Amino acid sequence: MLNYIATEATSGLIQKVCEKQNILILYETREITNINTYLKETKANFNLIKYFIVEVNCLDNSEKEIIDNIYNFSRLHPKIRIIVLAQGIPNQNNLLNSLYDNGIYNIINSDDRLEIEEQLTNCLSNEGISKIEAKKFEKVEVVQEKDSKFANAKMKMQSIINRLNKKIRIKNINMNEKIESIHQPNGVCFLICEVLRAIYNVLVFIWTSFGILFLLNAQFRYMIFQILELK
Repeated sequence: MLNYIATEATSGLIQKVCEKQNILILYETREITNINTYLKETKANFNLIKYFIVEVNCLDNSEKEIIDNIYNFSRLHPKIRIIVLAQGIPNQNNLLNSLYDNGIYNIINSDDRLEIEEQLTNCLSNEGISKIEAKKFEKVEVVQEKDSKFANAKMKMQSIINRLNKKIRIKNINMNEKIESIHQPNGVCFLICEVLRAIYNVLVFIWTSFGILFLLNAQFRYMIFQILELK
């Protein structure tokens, strides 16, 4: 059985889908409604209801009131599937984001009649719309913040790598100048130069390996972020 609050234009569409799905409409409201007053004063027996459709355009409440009332109703009646019709409202609207965060996933925001009919049929199916299918209503800002943090961390790490590479190049130049200043590369001086050159090559190899590991290994990158207190 089903209960709905919807405008006259949407009412006909709901009745059409319910007829195809063999769903009985027990209560219907087709006028502008205050959802807070409705839920307190309605004579509808929600113990008999399996689906409750609410059209946002049919409510005269504030955004916060709509969010709070729908959330409280879902907590009070966990077995009832709440379906929110929010035609034309963008995915990244605070109302839809908040409903998604509160566990309301059967949300329809298309303004195309055929798409609404198709999505409403899905909402009234046995499974309904899953959390994964409704993920478009999740706040994008959370993802952007993580991406921004990673980008900033990557820039800082790249800056550190560039500075160290610059120091290594300078030391290499100085070392080459010292080696070239020795006219007879033999004995102790020649041995010391060869040892220093070997140490330098090892350092370059280690640093290069570190850079490759940082870029390709997510766990190692995470560990570095922890050390730098970037997470």
